[in-house]
Amino acid sequence: MSKNKHKTAHFFNSRKVNVFALFVLLSLLFSILTKLSKDYTQTIRFEIEPKQIPEDKLILKDSLHYLDITLTTYGFKHVRYFLAKPKIIIQIGNLDKDDKQFFWTREKGLSHIISQFDPNVIVDAINPDTIRFKYDQSYVKMIPIKLDSDIQFETGYSNIDQITIEPDSVKAIGPKSLIDSISSIDTNTLKIENVKNDISEKVDLKLATAQNQIRYSHKSIIVNGKVDKFTEGSVEVPVLVKNIPKDIKLNYYPKVVSVVYYTSLSNFKNITNSSFIVSCDYNNIVDGNSFLVPQILDIPEGVKGVKLGTNKIEIIIVQ
Repeated sequence: MSKNKHKTAHFFNSRKVNVFALFVLLSLLFSILTKLSKDYTQTIRFEIEPKQIPEDKLILKDSLHYLDITLTTYGFKHVRYFLAKPKIIIQIGNLDKDDKQFFWTREKGLSHIISQFDPNVIVDAINPDTIRFKYDQSYVKMIPIKLDSDIQFETGYSNIDQITIEPDSVKAIGPKSLIDSISSIDTNTLKIENVKNDISEKVDLKLATAQNQIRYSHKSIIVNGKVDKFTEGSVEVPVLVKNIPKDIKLNYYPKVVSVVYYTSLSNFKNITNSSFIVSCDYNNIVDGNSFLVPQILDIPEGVKGVKLGTNKIEIIIVQ
């Protein structure tokens, strides 16, 4: 019986401890909330983030690019500046400059700084009163993009036209010594399978992140392609022989060859034997041979996988 009483007393004592701890926690939380709801004045160092930099200018890194801003606001507002590194934006293109540096002054830039804070945040002071942004001339170069892709079409489907990328080149701005070493920019690999609809995919560029002195006009591209169901077709096309000498009479056969091709269903009705030109050049005849090699000189748009039914045109010189 005494053992049961001991267990009961232990249970109630534990409950009392838990309730006490809960009250202590709530009291502490209430105290923190009360303090954070009051106004505080604090000087915080803001890292400057340059924006609107002229394309032909390169801002040189400087450890003095910061502002010490004294703010008065609720404690809640101050907390955010300690959770993440605070930054303030300065529009470089709006500043006065000479041939070596841009100048930010508190007198001219105060209103823009204040506009970046909430209305209930009071800006009491800003130091220093002047910041100099040294710059150098930037080099601008258009660099072509190389698409890295692995596109697998559903059986019977293919792209109607060439796969295109937009844009096909990017503008790089930075030191000439760095940009001159870049001949092209690769994309991340675009891998898609069983494609039977039009392609429109965003692909990121593999930018030289280590070269953070270079600015790029784009960080990604769009890959586009028109896709349709394809079918095989065949037409009989007459063979032309050109550059026959005037003193030679020539006979040849076959005079008509089959041309096998693939095209989209929507384009199939537009393909006729006049869509292709098959020709042989007498000047390409090899001594001792009695045949010419036919070539397809004209292939209509939207047609791929073209091949000839024969690769020899027999010739007979008529005396």
